[in-house]
Amino acid sequence: MNILYYFAETSAYMQQWQRFHLLDELERAGHTVTVYNPLTFTSTDEANEKLIPFLQKAGKSYDLFMNCVPSRLLYPETMQKVKSLGIPSLLICFDNLHAPFIHKEIAPYFDLVWLTSKETQYLFDGWKCNSVFQPYAANPHLFKPDFGEEILSVGFIGTLYDDRVIRVNSLTEHQIPCTLYSDGFFADGKGGAGKSLTYKDTLRLLANLSTFAIGRRVACGTVMNKLFPEKKQLHRNDFLELKRSVPFEQMNAVYSNHALSLGISELRNTFVLKNPVHKIHLRTFEIPMCGGLQIAPYREELAGYFEDDKEIVLCRSDEEFVSKAAFYLKPENAALRRTMKENARKRAESDHTWNRRFEAVFGRLFN
Repeated sequence: MNILYYFAETSAYMQQWQRFHLLDELERAGHTVTVYNPLTFTSTDEANEKLIPFLQKAGKSYDLFMNCVPSRLLYPETMQKVKSLGIPSLLICFDNLHAPFIHKEIAPYFDLVWLTSKETQYLFDGWKCNSVFQPYAANPHLFKPDFGEEILSVGFIGTLYDDRVIRVNSLTEHQIPCTLYSDGFFADGKGGAGKSLTYKDTLRLLANLSTFAIGRRVACGTVMNKLFPEKKQLHRNDFLELKRSVPFEQMNAVYSNHALSLGISELRNTFVLKNPVHKIHLRTFEIPMCGGLQIAPYREELAGYFEDDKEIVLCRSDEEFVSKAAFYLKPENAALRRTMKENARKRAESDHTWNRRFEAVFGRLFN
């Protein structure tokens, strides 16, 4: 299949993960993916104006028009014209759980909308969209076991957002060793969380969040984090080790060799709520695909992807998080950990690849 992908690609991780994950798998499966990047034009208006002539010049060479960018980068009137050309179209909404509104204006013009979270599907139904749910996945060709000397601590790769600090503090205060990989801990500030929103953008975001239930919970969590800043301070102690971020090519070894890898399902800023918002993240599938053993809060959806105490360690309370971490970190449980890691890889490779996800989506789109 020849695919044109409307994709605002930069060198930042927030975009490049798609190269390492889904685009690589699509190409390995025999598809050709051409990226149409609106950021390479002088303006968004120009990118939209030139898209239709580009498609018309290509004739019938594209079998699918695929997009992940919001309505501010791909206009509704442009999508109307794409639809008139008769090219099948797919919208992928990676953040539809907490930001469904970014695609509201263009979603109805796509033949199929791929949602990575079920919870806001009712909104897309109300917008008269044809939608399908498929979660994230991981590329088995690039994320694979690289076993070496085991590291007896709970490892975490990524930005330690406010709410994740609480989980790590709870572990280290109970003498559970944790190793965190993020440049954000160091003085040069490399790899930080990005630019802060302006006052105007913050008001606009809060207005959008107020329009749906999960959004209101995210907004409430944001306010509570501002009111109680002491809760998000990382406690430095003898059980905490801070290291630099690792590139993609080193993630395999880190996840493979840590005795446990921390899985976070609580959406940023909502950990402080009595009922946090939970989201399945990329690392949910990266960790097991690398042969890592993930410890994470129990969620029914997550338990449906990996079997508890055989392929993953799921915890139903803060107390259980600590007790299970202590148990699985015991040196004498090395053989158990290795068996569970191998089981996790097998399950991820058989059920949770991007190729499997796209096969399900294409089956819905073209049948």
